[in-house]
Amino acid sequence: MLASGRPMPLPGDFADESLYTSEYWHVHDLVEIDAAAGRIVALTDTTRLGPMVEGQKPWPSQPKHVPGTVMIQITGTLGNLHAVYVLGLRMTDGWVGFGVGIDEARFRGLGRIGPPLRVMAEAERVRRMKERVFVRYRFEFQQENAVIYESKQTAVWHRGE
Repeated sequence: MLASGRPMPLPGDFADESLYTSEYWHVHDLVEIDAAAGRIVALTDTTRLGPMVEGQKPWPSQPKHVPGTVMIQITGTLGNLHAVYVLGLRMTDGWVGFGVGIDEARFRGLGRIGPPLRVMAEAERVRRMKERVFVRYRFEFQQENAVIYESKQTAVWHRGE
């Protein structure tokens, strides 16, 4: 769908297809949707992360930073984008998804407030079973060309009642 490499706003219909409201996406622009590779690449504006950052109390050796909980939420948004724009699983058609496992998670560096994060989700394996789709994702988040988070996670998507 999108492979220009230049940041673009999220598709207008994602507000209807997302499992969360926009203030909880923490993904602000798309860089790439490569359906053939099963990959989504996007940008996170670290100055727009909301209450989890605003509520941090700065200490001399603990500056305000991108919280791990926000990074996990970003993986959910990337998975949701992948489900809709790569797998065609639209929430408006009754599909919903849940993360069911986080493996090999590594916080490799402190995500600083200011420079954007380049966030990537890539499907390593997709299994379709009746009205369920199991996806094994590989996530990698970079800030200024340094990896600050990586994990492998599993999600299940299913069509609701």
